Formats: sequence, C-alpha cells, structure tokens
Amino acid sequence: MRILSISGQNIASLAQPFAIDFTAAPLAGAGLFVITGETGAGKSSILDAMCLALYGDAPRLAGSAGDEVPDPSGKAIKARDSRAILRRGAAQGWAEVRFTARDGQDYVVRWQARRARDKVDGQLQNVSRSLARVSDGQVLASQISIVSDQITALTGFSYDEFRRTVLLAQGDFDAFLRADINDRAGLLEKVTGTGLYRAVSSRIYERTEAARQAHGVLVQRREGHQILKDEDRAALEAERLVITEANQAAGAKARTLKDALARHTRYAETSRQVGLAEAALAEAVTSQADAGVEREQLARIDQATPLRAQWQTLRDARDRVRNAASSVAATTELSNDTAAKANALKEVTRQAEAEHTARENEFKIFGPIWDQAAALDSRITSATTELETSRSQAKALEQEAEQARIALQALQQEDSKARETLQATEAELAERSSDCALADNWLQIRQHIVAHDEARSALTRARSDSDTHQAEIERLSVALAELATRTANDTAEEVRLTSEFGRLTQSLSTLEAAHPLARGSELQTLATALADMRRAEQEHGSARSDFAAAEKAAETAQEALATAKAKASAAAEAMTAASAQVTALIAPTERADMAASDAARELRLRLEPGEPCPVCGSPEHPTHADSALADLAAGLRADLAAARAAVENARNEQAAALRAQDRAQGELEHAAKNAQTAEATISFALAHWQDAYSRALAVPNCPALPEEPGEDRSNLVALLETTETARQAEAAAQVELSGLRSALASTTSQRESLRKVIAGHTSARETWNSELANATSLQMLDLRAAETAEAESLRHATALSLILEQLEENLAIPGLSGRLESRVAEVTQLRKVRDSNSATLVALAPQIAKAESRSENAAKQFGGANEAVTARLNTLQTLQAERAPLLGGEVTATHRTRHNEARKGAAAALDAARNALAEATTAWAAARAKAEAAATEMTGANQAQEIAQSALTEALTSTDLVQDDLDTLFALPATEVAALRQRLRALDDLVTSVRAALNSRRKDHAEAEAAGLPEDPPSALTEALSVLDAANQTRAERIGAIDGELQRDIAARTALAGLEAEIAQARSELDIWEAVNHAAGSRSGDKFARVAQSITLDVLVDHANHHLSDLNPRYRLRRAADLALQVEDCDMGGEARATRSLSGGERFLVSLALALALSRMGGKGGLAATLFIDEGFGSLDAGSLDLAIDALERLQSQGRQVGVISHVDAMKERIPTRIAVHKQGGGKSAVEVGQG
Repeated sequence: MRILSISGQNIASLAQPFAIDFTAAPLAGAGLFVITGETGAGKSSILDAMCLALYGDAPRLAGSAGDEVPDPSGKAIKARDSRAILRRGAAQGWAEVRFTARDGQDYVVRWQARRARDKVDGQLQNVSRSLARVSDGQVLASQISIVSDQITALTGFSYDEFRRTVLLAQGDFDAFLRADINDRAGLLEKVTGTGLYRAVSSRIYERTEAARQAHGVLVQRREGHQILKDEDRAALEAERLVITEANQAAGAKARTLKDALARHTRYAETSRQVGLAEAALAEAVTSQADAGVEREQLARIDQATPLRAQWQTLRDARDRVRNAASSVAATTELSNDTAAKANALKEVTRQAEAEHTARENEFKIFGPIWDQAAALDSRITSATTELETSRSQAKALEQEAEQARIALQALQQEDSKARETLQATEAELAERSSDCALADNWLQIRQHIVAHDEARSALTRARSDSDTHQAEIERLSVALAELATRTANDTAEEVRLTSEFGRLTQSLSTLEAAHPLARGSELQTLATALADMRRAEQEHGSARSDFAAAEKAAETAQEALATAKAKASAAAEAMTAASAQVTALIAPTERADMAASDAARELRLRLEPGEPCPVCGSPEHPTHADSALADLAAGLRADLAAARAAVENARNEQAAALRAQDRAQGELEHAAKNAQTAEATISFALAHWQDAYSRALAVPNCPALPEEPGEDRSNLVALLETTETARQAEAAAQVELSGLRSALASTTSQRESLRKVIAGHTSARETWNSELANATSLQMLDLRAAETAEAESLRHATALSLILEQLEENLAIPGLSGRLESRVAEVTQLRKVRDSNSATLVALAPQIAKAESRSENAAKQFGGANEAVTARLNTLQTLQAERAPLLGGEVTATHRTRHNEARKGAAAALDAARNALAEATTAWAAARAKAEAAATEMTGANQAQEIAQSALTEALTSTDLVQDDLDTLFALPATEVAALRQRLRALDDLVTSVRAALNSRRKDHAEAEAAGLPEDPPSALTEALSVLDAANQTRAERIGAIDGELQRDIAARTALAGLEAEIAQARSELDIWEAVNHAAGSRSGDKFARVAQSITLDVLVDHANHHLSDLNPRYRLRRAADLALQVEDCDMGGEARATRSLSGGERFLVSLALALALSRMGGKGGLAATLFIDEGFGSLDAGSLDLAIDALERLQSQGRQVGVISHVDAMKERIPTRIAVHKQGGGKSAVEVGQG
C-alpha cells in the first residue's frame, strides 16, 4: 500500500486548499522527506487529514471520548467527533487521499464535513465519505461503514494497524524501553495488538471451570438417585390395579346416587317454583286491584278528551281578554305621557331659537378683531420658532463641549491607571520569580503530580483490595469450618432417617399382608351388590302387587264398559222411535190448530155443500163443527208433547250411558297402563337383581345367595349386615395403612431433602475452596501492585522535590495541584495584565491628543450660539407686548373657536329641539291610535269569550263532568297520561303472563310427581355419596403416591442408564480443558497473553536488530527472562546492559529500530510503502543523525518512502525535500512543497 497524494482544506489550522503529490517532483524521486514548521503551525494536521480521508478518524481525537467542546452553532459536540477537527470560522472542510492498494490499482478516498446553509455558525451536518477508482472514475462506496470496510480490505490495515505501521510514534517505544515487565507487557499489547490472546486465555479458564462444574453436577446426580426393588415395584403396580377397579365400581354407584338425588332436587324445585308462581299471581292480582283509582281516572280522561277543543277555545278567549285589558291600560298611559312631553318640548324649542339669535350677533362683532390678532400671532410664532432653534443649537453645542471635556478626562485617567497597573504588575512579577518558573514548566510538573496522585491512589486501592481479600479469606475459612460441622450433623440425621425408613417399611409390609387393599374393595363391591339385590327384591314384590291390582281393575272396567254400551244402544233406539213419532205428529197438529182458528171458522161458515173450498179446492168438507175441530187439535197437541218428552228422556239416558262408557274406557286404559308399568318394573327389577347377583358372585369367597327375588329374604339381610361389618373393619385397616404410608413418604422426603443438603454442602465446600484460592491469589497480586505503585509514587516525588522546595510546597498536603494551578493562573493573569496595559498606553497617546483639540473647538462654537439666542429673545418680547391688549391676551384661534363652537352649539340645540318636538308630536298621535285599537280589541275579546263559554257549557250537559274537572284533567301532560295507560296495560299483561307461568309450573310439578321419588331421603343419599367421594379421594391420593413412586423410579432408571456414560464423557472433556488451561488459561488472561507477547517480542527484537545494525552497529537487542529487554554491547565483547543505561541518543536509535521493525509486522497486506516518523531526532549527535538518516534512506531500496516530522536544523539540511507549514496569522497556516 502506497500513499500517492494528500490534499484537503480547513483541516485544523490548514485553512487554504493544499495538495501534497508524492508522484510529482520533488517528492516523486525522494525516498526521504521532512515535514517542518513552527510549533502549532499544523504539521500533524497533514497526518490528521490523511487518517480522516482513509479511516474517518485522526490521532489527535484519541483519548477524549467523554469530553465535550463548544461549537459555533451553539451546540456542544464530543471531542472524539471527527467534525471537531474542522477549522473555526469555516463553513466546510475536506480531506482526500490517493493511494495504490494491494490489487495494484489506484483509488481516491474522500472525507468531508460541512455546516448547514454553508454558514460559519450553521449546524454541523453528517460527515460524508466516498471511495472511487481512479482508472474509470467509478464511485465504489459512499456510505461511511462500507467505505471503512472497503479501505481495510484494499489497504490490508485496520485503523490501529495503520497507526502502528505507517505513523510511527517514538514516545511509545521510548516508554517501552524504560518500562518494567508489567508496563512493558501493556505497551507491547498496545503497539502490537495482542489483546486478543488475553481474551482467549480468559475464555480457556472460563471453559475449564464450566467443564469442571458440569462434571460435578453429573456426579451429584449419580449420588442422589435410588431405585425400587423388583418385588416392591410389582406390589405397587398390583395395588394400583386393585384401587383402579374399586374406583370404577364406586363410580357406577355414585352415578346411581346422583340420579336419585337429581329426582329429589327436581321435585323440590318444581314445588318451590309452584309456590313462587302462586305468590307472584296473588301479588299481580293485588296490584291490578290497587290500580282501580288510576283506572277510573284514565276513564274520566278518555271521557273528557272530545271536549278538549271547546275547553282550549275558552282558555284562548280568556287569554285574549286578559291581554286586551293590559294593552288598553298601557296604551292609554302612553298617550297621556306623550301629550305631556310634546307640550314641554314646545317651550324648549322657543328658548333655543332665542339663544341661537344671540350667538350669531356676537360672532359678527368679533370678526375684525380676530384678523388683527391673527397677524400678530403669526409673527410671534415665527419668532418663537427661531428662538427655540437657537436655544437647541446652543444646548447641543454645550453638550458636545461637555462630552469632549469628559472624554478627555476619561482618557487621561485611563492613561494614569494603566501606568500605575503596569508598574505594580511588573514589580509583582519580579517578586514571584519562582512562580514564573513554575508557570513556564507547568505542563511537565502537572503530569508528574497527576502521575504521583494516580500512583498513590493505585497504592491505596491495592492496599484496600488486599485488606478486602484478607477479610474474604478469613470469612471463607470460618465458613468452611462451620460447613464441616453442619455436614457432620446432617450426615448423622440422614443415618437416623434411614433407620426410621426401614422400621416403617417393615410395619407397612406386615399390615399390608394382613389386610390387602383388594379385600376392602371386594367387600365394598359385595356390600353394594347385596344392597342392590335387596332393593331389586323390594321393587320386584311391589311391582307384582301393582300388576295383580291392575288386572283386577281391568276386568271390572271391561264389565262396566259392556253394560254402558248396552244402555246407550237401547237409549238410541228409543230416541229414534220417539223422534219418528214427533215428526209424524207435527204436520197434523199444525193443520188442526189452523182449522180451529177464527179465520178458518169464518171461511168454514162460507162453505157450500158440493162447492169447492176456496182454500184447498176440495169439494168435500168433512169438518163443519167447531167443537169437533177443537177436540181434535187438543188431542194431537197432547200426543206431540208426549212424543217430545220421550225423545228427551231417551237422549238423557243415551248421554248418561255414553258418560259411563267413557269412564269405563278410561279405567280400562288406566288399568292397562298400570299393568304395563308394573311389567316394566318387574323386568327392570329382575335385571337389577341379576346384575347385582352377578357382581356379588364375582367377588372371591362370596357366600351362598338366593337365586331369585323373594326366595330367602332373611338370609339376604343377614349377609348384608355381615358384609358391612367386615367392610368397615377393612376400611379402618386401610386408614391405618394410609397413615403408615404418609409417615413413610414424609420420612423419605426428609431423607431425600437432607441428601440434597449434604450434596449442597459438598458443592459449597468446593466453591468456597475455589474462592479461597482465588482470594489468596488476588491478594498476592494486590501486594505486588502496591509495591509497584509505591515505587512509581517515589519516582515522581523525587522529580518534583526540587521545584516544590523552591515553591515551599509539600507533596503530601492535599490539594497541591489546585494550589499550584492557582499560582500558575495568577502568574498567567499578571502577564496578561502587563501586556494588556502596555498595549493600552501605546493606544491612548494619539487618542488623548485628538480629544484635547476637539474640546477646544466645541467651547468656541458654544459661545457664538449664546449670542444668537439673546438677539432672537429681544425680538420676541417686542411682538408679545403689542399682542397682549387684544382679546385679553387669549390666542386668536382659541378665542375664535370658542365663540364659533358656541354659535354652532346654539344652532345644533335649536335643530335638536325642533326634531324632538316633531318626534314627540308624532309619538303622541301614534299613542292615541294604539289606545283606540286596544279598546276595539277589548270589545271583540269579550264577545269571543261569551261565545266560547256558551259552547263549552252546552257540550258539558251531555256528560257528568263540570268545567273544573276539565281544568284538572287537561292539566295532566300527555306523557303522564300515556305512562298511566301503559302502566295499567302492563298490570293486565302481568296477570295474564303470571297465570300462564303458574299453569306451566303446575304441569312441571305434576310431571315430577308422576316420575316418583326414590325410597331413600336426600340426606341418606348425600351421606352415601359423601362416603363414596371420601373413599375415592383416599384411593386417588394413594394412586397419586404410587404413580409418583413409579415415575421417580422410572426417571431414576432412565437417568442412571446414560449417566455413567455422561460422567465419563464429562471427565474426558474436563481432562482436556484442564491440560489446555494449565498451558494457556488464567482468570485474568495474563498467561496466554504473556506467551503471545513473548513470541511477538522475539520477532520484534529480531527485526529491530536488522535496523539497529545500520543505525548503531555497537548494540543489539535481546530478550532476557520473561519480557525483560537488554542490549548487548558489541564493543564490550557482547556484554549485556540494561536499556536504562543508554544515553538519550542511543535510546532514540534503539527506539527507531523498534518502530521500523513494527512497521514490518503490522497489517494483513504486507509492508506499507509510505512511513511517517514523528519527532525524536533532536537527541542525536551529528554522527548518529547521519547514521539514522542513512538507515532511513536505505529503506528506499525496499521501495519505501519515509517522511520525518522534525524541528532539527541539521535534519532539514540533510533532507533537501521538504514539506513546509507556515503560519499566516489568525490561526491559519499554509502548506508548501519545495526543494532545499
């Protein structure tokens, strides 16, 4: 990698654009060039520009990450910010580097910073960077991070590697030679970048500790596992199977009990719902009755509604009468008021006319007098203006003369004060010569003080850390002793618990053998089956009785049905015959009645024998006598009545027979239904009996049982009692077993917990032993650090002793740096005061001379202005005397305006009076018209009220209402009437809905009652269900305990299956890491870092000796023990010498050799073709300087170009090619490339 050119603008003090082209003469052929300039001119700014362009960073920005600096934009920026290098007063700045990369092509990289709107006080914008290829001008990257990555890839150097390889800082290597082993290790890590090996060493230590901990955890796991014996595991599995079967049987029984409880609950709930519905109906009916008054009121409102129009018309008429009466009173009063006001205004108008005439006459008299006074007023005004002008000029000149005098006095006083201050300052500086010497060397002295304070702080910190670690060592020792005691106690308790575990296990085995868990379940199953058999037997007997009763009721109903059918048939036949007789008698009876009537008698009297009847046309006339016809009609009517009575009797008999038939049919159907229900109950009872019988027979050792219901009831009851007694005894034994199991589980848990505690003691002991060893090691390191800090403190104290003795200061007294800094500040301030007052005296001399001349001229001009004021004052007084008699001395305009305003006021008053009179007259006429209209409206309103009252009175006559009722009823708002109607309707609907709900509840209750209730009461069923639940809970807990034991055993067997292999693998891995850790690992990372540093130091020394053979062949570097460096003196037979024994020039040559060696080791891209070496050549004599320059020139043969930054004149003479940086004032510098 070779630098081809460096250019830029506004980088620190380099204000003007500059370009340093290493491919053009004179730099193109120069293998060595020098960068010269005064201190602060900006030599290092060239290197800053190069680094900014390449990496966006600069050497001067290092080490100030947390500081802030002010910016012209008003916002502070970080001192580490690359934009802080932009020159003050510049709106933009840039740096650019052209270089040849590892691929052989040329590239241009650019860094640029600018301010907003290109103003010097604008806000700093983001930095922009770009990378372009020179051959085709293509921009390869423009993002900051991408540019940085591309530069590292093209050059082969990171920024730190670039600084170590291309920018060689002599200070680091001089410190490297003088440092002790620990400091040299730090410097070597800094300049060679070997910090990675420290991190690797720490990671090796951490990984070894992790492997050790993983191995310990596996070992503890192995110690904590226990497995069951095969026979114990088989016993637990058998016990779990028996308990599971018992749970299934109990579940079926519980479902039967729950069904029975549900039937009780439904019956009770339906009864309660019927009672609630009846109460709700009673409440609804009561509420409906209580609303009678409101219902009557609503009826009266509905009755009055058709009269609302007449009622409203009367109300409107009354309002009209009331409004008309109010209007008549108001308009009458208004008419009287306006008439009085019009009469008063007539007198006012007459007085205004007289006043107006008087003011007009007075105005005409003053006209000539005003003209004469106005002319004099004009002349007086002009004279007054001229007088004021003269006075203003005189006053201004007076002030100017006074200001000139005061300014002269101020300058004279300032001159005198500056002379006094200068003399006092120079005298005080002469007295404080030691403070002046302190100020001249303050930077070096402050560095020594800071270094001494840091060393003392490090000493205090090291001693404090040592004490802390000593206390930690003592604490850990006490803790380990206490842990040993607790471990012994816990081990003894674990032995006791193991003994108790054996005792409980033996007791449990003995009791389980006497009372196996399956026996209790078998007895429970047998008791349940026997109880079900007894219940089924009872249901079977009851059902058979019901079936016999149903059959007998069916026979009786069948006989009654046959009898009813026969009676119904006979009644139907009798009714048919009687109906036919009625039908046959109706027509003759009607004809007989007609013949016996008066009209028929008249017609019969007119019949003639042989002549046809005029009614029927028959020539025969059988009935002539009226009495015979009457007897015939009466007989027919009696026969018809008897026939109809027979029909009615037959119909009644038929209805009674049909009712008896229906009743008998219902009884028959009910008997059939009862028989069917009894048959179903018998079948159900037999099925239950058979199920219970089978379950009982399935129980081992089941006693002899009856094979059919009712066969041997007394034996079944005795068996049930015997079984229940045995079951209770087994339950008591199981309770005792459960207690033993709980005690065994508790003991096991305590023993396992105690074993974990003991294992924890072991882990804690290992941890505390490790911490104890670590604390001991750290204490040794702290003691060594304290010794180093104490030596460093003593070295800096020795360097400061002479100057502090002169200053009469003591390094041990706190606040030394502050006191010395105050003395330096005082000296600096005195010097500033001295220089300031000297400059002030030089500047005041011409100012005083000018002020004296100005003061004299101002006094002369002020005298002439006073004479002009006196002349103009006399003229004004003459004119004022002539004007005084006129108008009483009053100003003409004021006098004329006052009289004119009076005249105009009188005219205005006259106009106002006339207008007011006209308005009052008009108002009076309008008021009279309104009063007449109001009287007319009053008459019409009275007539309308009388008509409306008559109409309403007439309408009320058809109702039972009076007019006051209407006022009360119509006063209710429509919303209240609607709400009342809705409320009454809601009460009616509520009664209807509650009645429907009651019917529904009664139907539900009847269905529940028809379903029948279980024989056992709810309390007995609940108690039985509770017993079942408690037994189920006990069995579930036992199943859980068994499952836990089995799962723990499975987990233990599974864990142990692969645990040994894991332990072996972990041990193998731990052995490997312990070997690696022994070779290169350490907690602090020092071990591997020292190995890498030793190898790096060997390579660095070898390269340095190649350069040292050219720079100073007398000496060779060699590495002693650890990282110690020595020099071999070839002139003394290869005698080894300490590097501290070298002179300043010899040490510089050795440092230069180290720097050149490092430049060959940095970077991934091989050698850098361009080097820059900072100061350090001033300590060489002429011969050594020649050797150094010759060595640097020989680097050209390797294709390398070297630039040296130096103030040494001999260096400038030996190196003709130079880059000069010249100060131009105002903090600006210019760059010039030249020869010679």
